[in-house]
Amino acid sequence: MVMKQTSAGWIWCGGAVICVMSALLSFLRLLPLWISAALIICAFPLTVLALFFWWMAGDKGGDIPFIGY
Repeated sequence: MVMKQTSAGWIWCGGAVICVMSALLSFLRLLPLWISAALIICAFPLTVLALFFWWMAGDKGGDIPFIGY
């Protein structure tokens, strides 16, 4: 899979927005806690991986980031 830095950046932004908004809506009591927790549990790993892919991917022709073991 070819991952460009801009693609990984957009995925990271989307995941970060989901995490922050669900926490904020839960804090304001507009969203039940269990829904907020489910959203954060699903979005946080995606956000962390996208951030790492953004860090490793190149700007030019796309790159296959290697996370390692």
